[in-house]
Amino acid sequence: MALLDDNTREQVKDLLSKMENNVKFVLFQGENEYSKVTGELLNELKEVEPKIELEMLNIDDPKADVYDIEKDLTPAIVLLDKDNNDNGIRFYGIPSGHEFSTLLQDILSVSSGNRVDFSEETQNKIKTIDKKMRIRVFITPTCPYCPKAVFSGHQSALLNDNIIGEMIEANEFGPLSSEHGVSSVPHTVIEIFNGDEWEKSGEFIGAYPEQQFIDELMKAVG
Repeated sequence: MALLDDNTREQVKDLLSKMENNVKFVLFQGENEYSKVTGELLNELKEVEPKIELEMLNIDDPKADVYDIEKDLTPAIVLLDKDNNDNGIRFYGIPSGHEFSTLLQDILSVSSGNRVDFSEETQNKIKTIDKKMRIRVFITPTCPYCPKAVFSGHQSALLNDNIIGEMIEANEFGPLSSEHGVSSVPHTVIEIFNGDEWEKSGEFIGAYPEQQFIDELMKAVG
C-alpha cells in the first residue's frame, strides 16, 4: 500500500518540479520497521521526481563511517547534491507528518545549489564558525513548530562545512531523548567536537526566530 495518496503525490510532483539539479538520498537501514517504511517513502519520492536518486545501504556498510552515522540510529538519511557532496543534512527516523515538508524544502534547497533563507548578516555569522558543530533537533511528527527548528539547523549546515544539522525523531530514539532530557519539542542540542568526542555546548526548547537561533549558535561556540 502506498504511503502517499494520489492527491499528495500530485502536490509533491508540482512542488518538486521546481528542482534545478539532481539530489541523492543515502539511506542507512537497520533491522527495524522504521527503516523499512523510510525506504518505501523515499522510493515513492523517487518515483514522483526523476531528479531524485536513492541508495539504500545496511548500517553495517563502510559508508556509514564515512558519513559518521551512529550504528544505533537507524533509519538515517544523508542528503547529497548533484556532485555527491555531503552538505551535513541528516534525518534520523522517518521524516513523516510535519517533517515531510522539511524533507521537501531541503530537496529544493540542495537542488538549487544550497539556497538558504537566512539574512545576509546571519549567513556571514554562521560562516565564521570554525569548530565542528552538531545541531541536533529532537522532534515528533505531530509538532507543527518542529520543521522551522530542523530547517534552521539544516540551513546552517548548508552554509558551513563544519556544521551537521540533524533531525532526530524523539519517539523512535527514546534512550537518546532521555539522555538529553527531552520532554518538549522541538528540543535543540548544540554539540562541539573537542577532538575526541562530542560535548554538549548549548540547548534550547522551541522554534527560535532567526536572531535568537544564531545567538545560541554563537554562544555555543564560545
